Amino acid sequence: IRNIIDKAIPTGDFGYIMTLVGWAFAVYVSGAVIRFFRTYYGHRVAQKITRDMRNDLYNQYQFLSMSFHDNKKTGELMSRIIDDLNRLQEFVYHGPEAIIGSLVILIGTTVVLFTLSARLTIISLIFVPILLLFSYILMKKMHIAFRNTREHKATMNDRLEDNLAGIKVIKAFANEGFEMDRFAETNQDHTEARMEAIKYSSILFPGSRILNASGILVVLAYGGYLTLNNVITVGTIVAFYGYLMQFREPLLRMVHMAEGLSRFFASMERFFSHLDIKPGIQSKTGKIQDFSLKGEVEFRDVHFAYSTDDKEVLEGISFKAEANKTVALVGPSGAGKTSTVRLIPRLYEVDRGQVLIDGVDVKDYDLNELRNSIAMVMQDDFLFSNTVAENISYGCPGSLREDIIRVAKEANAHQFIMELPHGYDTQVGQRGVKLSGGQRQRISIARAFLKNPRILILDEATSSVDLETEKLIQDAINRVTTGRTTFIIAHRLATIINADNILFIEKGKIAESGNHQELIDRESKYKKFYTMQFQSA
Repeated sequence: IRNIIDKAIPTGDFGYIMTLVGWAFAVYVSGAVIRFFRTYYGHRVAQKITRDMRNDLYNQYQFLSMSFHDNKKTGELMSRIIDDLNRLQEFVYHGPEAIIGSLVILIGTTVVLFTLSARLTIISLIFVPILLLFSYILMKKMHIAFRNTREHKATMNDRLEDNLAGIKVIKAFANEGFEMDRFAETNQDHTEARMEAIKYSSILFPGSRILNASGILVVLAYGGYLTLNNVITVGTIVAFYGYLMQFREPLLRMVHMAEGLSRFFASMERFFSHLDIKPGIQSKTGKIQDFSLKGEVEFRDVHFAYSTDDKEVLEGISFKAEANKTVALVGPSGAGKTSTVRLIPRLYEVDRGQVLIDGVDVKDYDLNELRNSIAMVMQDDFLFSNTVAENISYGCPGSLREDIIRVAKEANAHQFIMELPHGYDTQVGQRGVKLSGGQRQRISIARAFLKNPRILILDEATSSVDLETEKLIQDAINRVTTGRTTFIIAHRLATIINADNILFIEKGKIAESGNHQELIDRESKYKKFYTMQFQSA
């Protein structure tokens, strides 16, 4: 541009003008090609980095112990995996691109500006330190604001996930209005936190432009003065102005990037705060690799609390379950029955004492091998939003269809499965919502059958079902318990009268033990429970 104004136009050399235009066009084409590769491969790298980080965080959640998940909300964890890493993905690409590209342009342009006019360059750079200081102060405030915004958004996600999952309960209690008010309050908190961040952004962007424009205007004024005094040419000041505008764009881009940087740091803090947590139960610490369990389970003076701040739920539990025998745990709600059986597959770690299988502390077994040898059927067992067949084979992926059908028949589930619209390929819905409670339980029992465990844990497997379904489930349980060590937690005592040993647990302690007849023959707490239940029936 300078040469066109100062040399080509005054001499009337149109060929020279076209030569300069040709060079300029070549520069633009080269820039477009480079921009394509930078954009495509930059995004490709950013996508791969985000993919790996998302996998790392998801895997971390898989390995963290139940005590971590007990204290975290699903919405918060989902927000960290999806929303935080989406923010991070944008910055992973645009951040390095903006920093590297801007620095190259800033340094290169500054060198050229000094060659054009050192005086004008010094004048134009006076406002840069002021602009950077202004940006730094606002960026600190934005960082705090965006951190609060992410926390409020996680809370809103959790509220939303809870409400949508519990929509049946909300409607049953006609609480739509109450829930709408609660969500509106949570949404308002998020909006206020977001507006706090927007306030600082709103100050940063126009403020930085005013400071930058002030520098340009000073340059034009001083450059006009130098031109009038024949210190520099008109072409030089036009070229200088062009370079100054080129200098302005990356500078403002880096200033504006402060918002993205604040979001980035807020997301990174949340990402690493969970990634740095050490799993309370290590997966690969087992000393025993040769795995062929007999199934003898022993508790030695076991003490356990769900957290260091909680009261102990188990206080000195000691008993032995012989291999291939059935042990029943009964007692009032909250006595510690479920907590006891959760320690066998190391869903939680004991605080004091030992849990042993075949005389070996469960901590000395490989965790995956240990849990593969144990199957659990819970009161409200979880079904995934997949087909019936996929839910049955969850513990043994890739199982043959004939094996799935065989265990379904043993669990008294085959008949009702065949009556479903697509048989074993029927989608069960979110959490198995398309099935009744008894049907879900029988699918869970079939899943345990297919796993063929050495140790089986049944936690209230026959509760909340009608008598006919209870009989079907009980028949299935009688088959699945044969030839393996079984722990049964039951409030319906008729289902455990044939157990080899019955433990009556009260307030975290074993109050009494024995088989059904032994406990009935003496004035035991079990007998009072049994009598009360059958009198009420």
